[in-house]
Amino acid sequence: MRLFGTDGIRGKVNKHPLTAESVLKLSKAAAIVLGKKSNIKRVVVNKDTRLSGYIFEPAITSGLISVGMDVVLVGPLPTPALSLLSKSLRADFSIMITASHNPYQDNGLKFFNSNGLKISIDEEKKIEDLFFNYDFENHKIKPNQLGKAIRLKDAIGRYSEALKQDIEKNINFNYLKVVLDTANGAAYKVAPQILYELGVDLKTINSSPNGININAECGSLFPKKAIKELLKRNSDIAICLDGDADRVVLIDENGKPLSGEEILFILSKYYLEKKILLKGSTIVTNEIANYGFEESLKKIGIKLLRVKVGDKNILEAIIKKGYLFGGEPSGHFIFKNSNLIGDGLTTAIKIMSIMSLKKKKLSDLRKEIILYEVLEINQKIDKEKFLQNQEKLYLNLTKIINNKKIFYNIRPSGTESLLRVNLQYDKRSIKTSNIQNIKVKIIKTISNAC
Repeated sequence: MRLFGTDGIRGKVNKHPLTAESVLKLSKAAAIVLGKKSNIKRVVVNKDTRLSGYIFEPAITSGLISVGMDVVLVGPLPTPALSLLSKSLRADFSIMITASHNPYQDNGLKFFNSNGLKISIDEEKKIEDLFFNYDFENHKIKPNQLGKAIRLKDAIGRYSEALKQDIEKNINFNYLKVVLDTANGAAYKVAPQILYELGVDLKTINSSPNGININAECGSLFPKKAIKELLKRNSDIAICLDGDADRVVLIDENGKPLSGEEILFILSKYYLEKKILLKGSTIVTNEIANYGFEESLKKIGIKLLRVKVGDKNILEAIIKKGYLFGGEPSGHFIFKNSNLIGDGLTTAIKIMSIMSLKKKKLSDLRKEIILYEVLEINQKIDKEKFLQNQEKLYLNLTKIINNKKIFYNIRPSGTESLLRVNLQYDKRSIKTSNIQNIKVKIIKTISNAC
């Protein structure tokens, strides 16, 4: 049985494996797999603002201390803070307690190695194997070898300074009117502080977490409140983060959200103009990114590499091939030379910097990209039946979609019991009625199979 999905472990609080008992055992398993044979034996533990963090932070801390690890508590802070703090504190590994953009009833764990990168699939499997099979009762540590815990007082300051180091010098942000929605999540305190210090005219919303309002009709998945506030204030940009602030959605001055592809295109074009990126260079995205985006990049001389869904796959390609940056349509972006990996606010400030340097509105910067229409089908499935019928189901779905004018991707969700079917098409070359007929057939076929 697998515990890990596409982005760590995630599920309902107080249901396996997100119980206090299971999480304590998981922390021990992680320490055995990821702990180094050194004298330091240190783990950084971060969290977002959901109420169940009060269950899992002490459970993880107890588990780690019981097997001889020292614990440094730093939360609530954005998940990307761990890419910095793991390295600067010389930690063996680090753990983020979060369910990202999910509601407060869910929680989860993300594990990072000593370099601040997400752990490998092989390491995940080793942790799972220990969790299910290891006799933790006989993993004895002498009383004088137990670890201890401290709370790092300057964690916010360290993160804030690291983020500001990524900003181009001598940029004037004073003229920008900004709306910030922190989703009542991990960035609720630090993000407004950073933007205020940059000098923007700032209005912050959804920054009063109470444990159960994280992502509640706000943030990157629900930008309506930010749009309303932006139009009311006649602001230049709205920044919508998710619960752990690794995802961002940006909204232009007309109240229209940008897709991840549009953000990547704006960055590509700017880096090309500045000769930071050369013609023929490659950027990275995932398999469901818009094919219109790929064609728009070709026109300016940039190649696109597609990898499987999951920001760790983007990062792996960047590290292995040395690409400058990449990102996902959902709002995760990774820059090779950044101190913070996959940081939503970092991406937002990069776009604000381009707006300032080029003296252009966000709506003007997004104009040159042409995107295909997208139909996303998320159909509930029985996981057992899906695994039994997967091969035949994929074959039947392929027959239904088989059309040279349609790009498509079929994949099971890594975090929910859903089968996701992504259809993309140029609305000038195929009728909407044809697409709707295909949609009905897809839903029926999935329902009958699982």
